[in-house]
Amino acid sequence: MSTLRMGESDHKRGRLRRIVVRVGWLAVGLALALLAAELVVTWIHGPTVRFPRRVIEAPWGLRYNQPGARYHHHSADVDVAFRINAQGMRADRDYGYEKPAGVRRIICLGDSFTAGYEVEQQETFASVLERGLASRGYRVEVLNAGVSGFSTAEELLYLERELWRYQPDVVVLSFFANDLADNVRTGLFKLEDGKLVAAAERYVPLGRLGNFLNTNFIFNFLSERSNLMALLKERVTMQIKSDMVAENLERDGPGGRAELFDAAAYERRLTASLLERLLAWCRERRTSLVVQSIPEVIPAGPSLLDKFPYAEFPTDQAGLQFVRCEELLTPWLGKELLYWNRSHFHWTPFTHHLSGEHLAQVIDEARLLGEPGAPEEGNPPR
Repeated sequence: MSTLRMGESDHKRGRLRRIVVRVGWLAVGLALALLAAELVVTWIHGPTVRFPRRVIEAPWGLRYNQPGARYHHHSADVDVAFRINAQGMRADRDYGYEKPAGVRRIICLGDSFTAGYEVEQQETFASVLERGLASRGYRVEVLNAGVSGFSTAEELLYLERELWRYQPDVVVLSFFANDLADNVRTGLFKLEDGKLVAAAERYVPLGRLGNFLNTNFIFNFLSERSNLMALLKERVTMQIKSDMVAENLERDGPGGRAELFDAAAYERRLTASLLERLLAWCRERRTSLVVQSIPEVIPAGPSLLDKFPYAEFPTDQAGLQFVRCEELLTPWLGKELLYWNRSHFHWTPFTHHLSGEHLAQVIDEARLLGEPGAPEEGNPPR
């Protein structure tokens, strides 16, 4: 009897060993296949753009940069360090809701251009703006609240739900061409009979799965270092975005049929309505609004293409300072490298410097922060 049991035990152990060996060989085969795919992708495409997006769900139902995150961006053009503070902003230090005595505050809203993709933190236009105003005699803090992939709709709600607590004196919002489609993609707002109405309270793409992936060590490790992972992420992300835009246009079109209306015109009207709400919100709180329109670059020219909805949103309204970056950058076309051209065509340090200095000049000349060095309570109405 004992001999029989020993035989059965040996048989089970042998079977277990065979399973372990098979799983081991399978793992080795998978690893070799992935390594081969990595080499093929690198050989065909060269080093891909590896820009991990450490963006997670925020307590207020939107996305924001993962607080305390540290990571790098790599491309053929740059190797850039990212440091996110405890408030989810790109900064070397934390900020409390209460402003220090005698200090004015500016909040910069926008997407990856504002966050400063492809430049170091001190090179972003938000940092240049802070230094430019300090050199003009202002005690000021500029909070960089840029989040990659953000739309105007998210920027608006981010300000209304959270950033107003930081008591901003000026809000700087940066518009980029993809905001037009992204405002539809989020599904947060829609137009009904020409009026802006809320359509959803929350927007967190992929929900818990997205949060898990963006905070997972292995996923983020590969996102920073693997050309294959970066390529797959980019292709999948673009497809998901395209599908979401098409789905929301189908939902919001007349009679639920998107093909019956001009989608591009709808995107412009929706964006203009969001900007009108933002401007009204700032006016009610005696907070100045500065909007800068960032143009796309057409490398073949090179030339610039500004897609701001000028016809739908007048830029000469009271309480608004408007910066058309196309006019600012055009004199430098062909003379300086304005956009990195071997990655995702974000601004170079030179262009960030132009923008930050120009914003400082606009804010100073319009006295949006009052007189330089004057106590905050002495600021004139805006």
